[in-house]
Amino acid sequence: MTESRNVAGILQDLSVLYELSLSVGQSLDFDENCATFLRTLMSRKSIDFSAVWIRDRFASVDHADGSLVRSYATPAFRAPTRTIPAGHPLEARLEAEPIFSISHGQPGFDELVTETGIDRGTFAFYRLGEIGLLKLYSITRTEPFTELELNKLRNVIDKFTVSLEGCLDHARVRAAEQRRQELELQMLHAQKLESLGLLAGGVAHDFNNLLTAILGNAELARLSLSGGPATESLENIIAASTRAADLSSQLLAYSGGAPLVSGPVSLNALVEEMLRLTTVSVSKLARVRSELATELPPIEADGSQVQQVVMNLLTNASEALEGTAGDIVVRTGTATVSDGELGDYHLGEDRQPGEYVFLDVEDTGCGMGKATLQKLFDPFFTTKFTGRGLGLAALLGIVRGHCGAIRVSSAPGRGTEVRVLLPISTKALSTETGPDGGTAPPRCAGTVLVVDDEEIVRNLLKRLLERLGFEVLLANDGEQAVEIFELRRAEIELVFLDLTMPVMSGEEAFECIRALDQDVRVVLCSGYSEARVSARFEHHRPTAFLEKPFRIVDVSRVVDLALRGTGSRSDRGIARDQGA
Repeated sequence: MTESRNVAGILQDLSVLYELSLSVGQSLDFDENCATFLRTLMSRKSIDFSAVWIRDRFASVDHADGSLVRSYATPAFRAPTRTIPAGHPLEARLEAEPIFSISHGQPGFDELVTETGIDRGTFAFYRLGEIGLLKLYSITRTEPFTELELNKLRNVIDKFTVSLEGCLDHARVRAAEQRRQELELQMLHAQKLESLGLLAGGVAHDFNNLLTAILGNAELARLSLSGGPATESLENIIAASTRAADLSSQLLAYSGGAPLVSGPVSLNALVEEMLRLTTVSVSKLARVRSELATELPPIEADGSQVQQVVMNLLTNASEALEGTAGDIVVRTGTATVSDGELGDYHLGEDRQPGEYVFLDVEDTGCGMGKATLQKLFDPFFTTKFTGRGLGLAALLGIVRGHCGAIRVSSAPGRGTEVRVLLPISTKALSTETGPDGGTAPPRCAGTVLVVDDEEIVRNLLKRLLERLGFEVLLANDGEQAVEIFELRRAEIELVFLDLTMPVMSGEEAFECIRALDQDVRVVLCSGYSEARVSARFEHHRPTAFLEKPFRIVDVSRVVDLALRGTGSRSDRGIARDQGA
């Protein structure tokens, strides 16, 4: 009879082990694999709780420190603790004894058990190779599991360990593939935006030449008339041209080529000023709060463009509230950004890890879905009824031009947080108050050489400079400009030089002219930004820069800047004989 019972017990054990063996590895999904095996084990062995803990380096956590991470537990409420820190006594015990059991009341129980509220029962611990450990808990059991009971499950738990390793490998491969696809999409999107940026920059450059002629000639015509109906029409032309120039500036901003006057700037000061200026445009129902870091280092930036970024983000945050009460938080500070974290930022792939100054604008508005986030920086994309310019596309261009990066975090109904990273300036903030306003303006007389391949721009500058009292020489390309300058350099006070020309570029012409006279004053003209143009003149820089489209007052200002505080050529003893 006893022998029959023993045989029946063995057969039952074999049946349970066979069932457990079949339940292992039925899925490559970690949670499904654990659920199938452990629920079968718990039902067949009267186990009330089970949990799998995986070492952090296998669990794909951001900062592995050797701890164990609870990766699966059933029922979950019995395991509120998320991690077992490195060096915990349980690790040392499993290192010495890979399989053991301990009951409540035995020495070391409270030290080894990480679950809370356990005042009875028995635990069994299995080391899962190098990847972690398995806990089994019985509430009713008062004695530890015997060595025989523990060993009966050893082989099937070893098989379970192998299946978990496969799940973790599969998860890593799947995560890597998903990350690869995300990076590929980001790269394609970045390439698309870069292509659009190049197109936008080229269009804006040519557009600026046309606007220069329209705006300048309209102003000259207005000066020639003394009232009458034509004056009103000219005012309308000037106003429309100015609006077109603003659109051109947005195109250049999108391309990353907007005018950039870079220097050390206080981000806090810019934010505070914009918060004062935008009180009218921000919704009255919005509760705007600023959290500005003290002793914030200066950023290397164009202050006016950073203000545009702040204004754009504040306006978007206000509109996201959709006319309801809500919060807008503007925050500044510094952050050390790792290479991995930069992967979450637009333009992050082009930046170096390190310390940045950040600007956060956070709202409690409607939020955005994934589809909207993917198109957020596309030109003229808007969630409003109609588009109103380049919006965030121009903002992205400004951030690109400042060698920064931008991250947008949002979900429907959960608001939006935008973080802009900007490089820290190595220079101290300037305390200068500007040039002395008492300096006498220069004498507007002498000869000026105007070089531009666009006839309408060339003739416009001629008329504007003649109104200022100059004699004007014209050249339609760089080669002709060098020839004229070589013949008449003794009398030429100033050169207006276009950058982009056929035959010989403005850059080459500048070097040739300067080789003839290193003291020559040159005003460089371009539809591109000053920063973008100045980068091409590393050794010798032009005297001044005139951005297209320009107005009469801009030409007068740049002449004043170029000639201020200097006499005529003959006064400075620069006249040379023709053979010099």
